[in-house]
Amino acid sequence: MYYSLSDLFWLFLLGLGGWYFWAGMAAKEQVRRAATDHCRQLGVQLLDDTVALARTRLKRDGRGQVRLQRSYEFEFTSTGEHRYSGIAVLHGRRITQIQLSAHHLA
Repeated sequence: MYYSLSDLFWLFLLGLGGWYFWAGMAAKEQVRRAATDHCRQLGVQLLDDTVALARTRLKRDGRGQVRLQRSYEFEFTSTGEHRYSGIAVLHGRRITQIQLSAHHLA
């Protein structure tokens, strides 16, 4: 059985889409765990136990290699009354930033 060039292109595109989805799920789980730990260390609670992808782009790392940079948003509370937002940035496989907005202390 022979495959045409267009068949191979569509198979490659399907494989690339599957890889992107699978890698995205693993990245989201990594960021969720890091955000949970970070919130726990600061004495606040991650709400809904989830993070949401806000932005994906290509960016060079410190060694000049182009890697995917994913930015995630999440919400947390310090007093149980108000919701505050936070941001976590994953560059390649490394979390480079977790930032919480200004919030009241309990």
